[in-house]
Amino acid sequence: RAGRGDGSRSTEVGRRARDAMGQDTLATSLRTALGPGPYRSFRATSHALQLGDVSADTWYGTASRALRDEDLLDAVVRSIPDAGVRSEVERAHRDRVDAGAGASTSEEAAHVMGEKGSVAEVLAPGLVCLRRAIDLETQAWLAERAFEVGEGKDGRQGFYNTVPGDAPGDAPVLRLNQGTRGRVILPVSDFPERLARIVRDCVRCAQTADSNTNVPDMNPTTALVNFYKEGAQFKWHRDSEDPAHARHDTGPPIVSFTVGLSADFSYKSRFEDSERRTVRLNSGDVLLFGGPSRMIVHSVTGVVPRTMPPMLRGRMLHGRLNVTIRDVGRGVIDSSVFPAYRVSYGGVQSEDSY
Repeated sequence: RAGRGDGSRSTEVGRRARDAMGQDTLATSLRTALGPGPYRSFRATSHALQLGDVSADTWYGTASRALRDEDLLDAVVRSIPDAGVRSEVERAHRDRVDAGAGASTSEEAAHVMGEKGSVAEVLAPGLVCLRRAIDLETQAWLAERAFEVGEGKDGRQGFYNTVPGDAPGDAPVLRLNQGTRGRVILPVSDFPERLARIVRDCVRCAQTADSNTNVPDMNPTTALVNFYKEGAQFKWHRDSEDPAHARHDTGPPIVSFTVGLSADFSYKSRFEDSERRTVRLNSGDVLLFGGPSRMIVHSVTGVVPRTMPPMLRGRMLHGRLNVTIRDVGRGVIDSSVFPAYRVSYGGVQSEDSY
């Protein structure tokens, strides 16, 4: 018996050694195919799959776009240790084949309310938080596009100003154009059409959760892209709106995306109110406020450390990216005061600009 037991242990040790060598070979193949940065991101996404933070459909969509070698993709799927997770991924593969891979893996596909556990929270009439509304792949895509425009190339305004060094003779340095926050203001048309489609999908989801009266239709015209450093805050303010809408609680919604670090968003009805409410916005959440909540007074009271999703590490600067989409209607934006945001309606500047 002792001999058979020793042989069994030797067999098990040998099997584990072969598995380890196989994993090492697979990891080398992945690093070669993807490159160092994408490989680290892919590993983080795969870890999130194991934890249940990413659905099998989302993971398979990301993997099939990244790995053009079908044999390598099959090897990765076979290497998934959890049989249940592996079965779900294989099901996702079959679904994509049945539906036509070209249509379902298009870069332009908008994944709204697509993550596991997505839910719409109606915080007040017209104030809706879509939890986990955009999946990790869409968050990474939005971050990439936003930081491209935030670089300020080709004469465009960007997140940073170049300022003189602290001492005479020091090299110029880059600083965020609003202190602990950088901002760019652009027409939505400067982004791929995918963003406008995602916005419209978010509005429809919020209308379903609340109502079309409280969350009116909107035409996405303007993007304010804000990048916050860890620990940053932003003052209490209202977002400017056409007085014709503001007086009657009919303003189209602001659609606000959070990507990266989480943030605490506080709001109240009037500046003088002592009572306020706070909601934590995590990466992938989308907050909409329109209709009766369009003119809420609000503030970013904190950007929360150690809340960056693993998949986004290395794919965006460390901080919170906030992309807010607006329908300015007949409003005219005064670009001469950038990075401040000033909008005039009928030749009269809105009092709620900031």
